[in-house]
Amino acid sequence: MADTSIYETAFAGRPRYPRPASIAKADVAVIGGGLTGISAALTLAEAGFRVAVFEAGRIGTGGSGRNGGHLCQGWSSDFSKISRQLSSEDADIAWQTGMEAVDLVTSRIAAHGIDCDLRFGYLHAALHDRQMRDLDAEQAEWESRGYGHFTRLEGSAAMAAHIDSTAYVGALHDTGCGHIQPLKYLHGLAAAASRAGAMICEESPVRAIRRGRVKTLVLGDGSEMSAGTVLLCGNAYLADVALPEMKARLAPVTSSVLATKPLSNNMARQLLPTGAAVADCNAALNYYRIDAENRMIFGGRASYSNVEFGNVEGDLRRRMAQVFPILADVEAEQVWSGRIGITVNRIPHFGRSDDGIYFVQGFSGHGVALSGQAGKIMAEAVIGDATRFDVMSSLRHMPFPGGPLRTPALALGMAWFKLRDRLKI
Repeated sequence: MADTSIYETAFAGRPRYPRPASIAKADVAVIGGGLTGISAALTLAEAGFRVAVFEAGRIGTGGSGRNGGHLCQGWSSDFSKISRQLSSEDADIAWQTGMEAVDLVTSRIAAHGIDCDLRFGYLHAALHDRQMRDLDAEQAEWESRGYGHFTRLEGSAAMAAHIDSTAYVGALHDTGCGHIQPLKYLHGLAAAASRAGAMICEESPVRAIRRGRVKTLVLGDGSEMSAGTVLLCGNAYLADVALPEMKARLAPVTSSVLATKPLSNNMARQLLPTGAAVADCNAALNYYRIDAENRMIFGGRASYSNVEFGNVEGDLRRRMAQVFPILADVEAEQVWSGRIGITVNRIPHFGRSDDGIYFVQGFSGHGVALSGQAGKIMAEAVIGDATRFDVMSSLRHMPFPGGPLRTPALALGMAWFKLRDRLKI
């Protein structure tokens, strides 16, 4: 299994951002050079703030450059989990915030001329009748709030127009969601942030933060820099600098993806005639798309124990062949894994400390659009408009049960949901 994603291989000549010889201080220090951190840095730099981004590896080394590339509307959980904690007015703010995440991506692509293979069209696919009923409920709720991008598909004839598979009983076709090449998009944002004045520093891990009115970041080489405000944007890759209240409320999950060799034009059009990305409704879901090079990008193996057992490629191949038997023997070009962060309620966890450390974490596999929106929300709060940040940070987040054993406990819990999906109950 390769350590690098197909996106990194295809974008080997991507820009580098070496750390300047000396950065004494900044208004805002951003820890994490993924979609959240770079989005925040772009927003802050455009507002005139002196901002420095510290990325432990290269830009996009973490989940932002290793994901499936699915660009999805809304939040990562049933919106009722959010709305029942909020007033009607605040629920409307939260709803609109989630709905604007994809619009933020498309507006930035247009504003900064980012070439990232954007394509719209998405299938939320049901494997059995219970999942179809869940999709019907989702459609009713979303349409009651004004969302007009769903078309209900049921039966083989309706599905055949979008996917050549007998695995599903129906789907919602969603023209408001789609897919991108995420590493190209991230680097487009990084270039825009750099042009706006942000300092982006690769290979610059932060080992510790000395707290106070002014924070001092201790970097991996022993050098230091100071900032009045710090944004923690590393999600499942944040390591030792996360605040204690963050660590108990985040569980890292390892997810894996397989990219096939390019398929023929005829094969690609046969499998997904409209070019839509697809995700099923299982708790441990399969998600896939055909990229601009006609490769099937198929993800679906998730380790909730963060221990990989068995043949990852073989498992992904089996899953892919269950959906598309014709791909059973197709040659793989690359297989890779990465970490995502999840919360108990699958809602991103926003917060800030009394001394000016802001954070967001736990996009629960729904972060390609939402992480950038979250970064912008944090930046807005720093700039002076904390309306959306305050709404999202008011949501309650329970610690994972089990304390240090929360990862095994999570694995046991997911085993029940996987069994429920297999039994179609």
